[in-house]
Amino acid sequence: MILKGLMEEKKDKVYKRDAISYYDQPMRSSRYDPVKVRWEDKICQDHYRVMVNRLVERGEKLRILDFGCGIGYGYHLLSNILDEDAPVEEDGCKLLDKDDIEHYVGLDINHDLLEIANDRYNSDEKVATRQCDFLHDEYPERAFNIYFSSGVPFSHFNDDDFSSLLEKIFKHIKNFGQSAFLVVDVLGRYSIEWQSRWADPSWHVYNMSFFSDGKVNEQVYMKFWGEELNDFVIDAAQEAGVKAELFDAFDRSVFIGRHIDTSSFNPNLKKMRTMVNGLFYPLERAPLPDMFMDYTYEGAPEDVSAYYERITYYWNYALMTACNYLVRNTGLKIKKKIRYL
Repeated sequence: MILKGLMEEKKDKVYKRDAISYYDQPMRSSRYDPVKVRWEDKICQDHYRVMVNRLVERGEKLRILDFGCGIGYGYHLLSNILDEDAPVEEDGCKLLDKDDIEHYVGLDINHDLLEIANDRYNSDEKVATRQCDFLHDEYPERAFNIYFSSGVPFSHFNDDDFSSLLEKIFKHIKNFGQSAFLVVDVLGRYSIEWQSRWADPSWHVYNMSFFSDGKVNEQVYMKFWGEELNDFVIDAAQEAGVKAELFDAFDRSVFIGRHIDTSSFNPNLKKMRTMVNGLFYPLERAPLPDMFMDYTYEGAPEDVSAYYERITYYWNYALMTACNYLVRNTGLKIKKKIRYL
């Protein structure tokens, strides 16, 4: 038992070390690549905009409690949402004014990551952080209207612990007698990144090989979720004595998640994230003919398979349109057989 404890402690230290080096990268690093900043973050912010607008239209200022905040990137996401009609390349036109956020409190168990967050936001009096095991420790005694998560912190919990956590969050909301939004960020069950695991239990080893540029394969247990997540959350709300309903659901990383490139779970995938990143670099030529999707989706439920087939069709159609444009206007010869689904 002593040896096991030492091994777990060593593994925990490795995870914390890699997490710090990974999340504390410069904004133009592999962590903050164009796919994340210009695709994944934009998709998230498009959905968060609806939530934020509802609060602002009710005359409420944002009061945010961020679970697993790390370096405070959730504050960046929410405070930098653009107006709905803002150009994609525009960094201005922010939805929120400075005074629209009343306070942001970030919770994380990793003290080193919180130090980075505190250093980054030390001049912003609205931002506070607290070292916290948010499954067991107490939350701040103040009301929040957004209970936020990003970076899939809730996927680290098994069913029993996650249910307990959700009940705890809902009871905190109930204590202040106000409604609030809860953003539940988890790993999706039927991502093609781990298609080889679709038949496995949804609680299994997750290889974080994108840490340290793939040099260290960090393995932890993670929970993968599908449509059952909605009922799971609503059941926890009922146990806490509150009413909850699904407001929105979306996937920010279809075809371009980080494990698309690592092939840690599915060796048959193209390095699509790298190729899409190439579209954003003016001095690089993106290999458009190699970006066509020709996967099959055996093992997925019928509705999931139909979804993938539809997205695959739109993806390939957009690529063919781009390729035809290049052929007509540059004389570039492109040969690619496409299997339309």
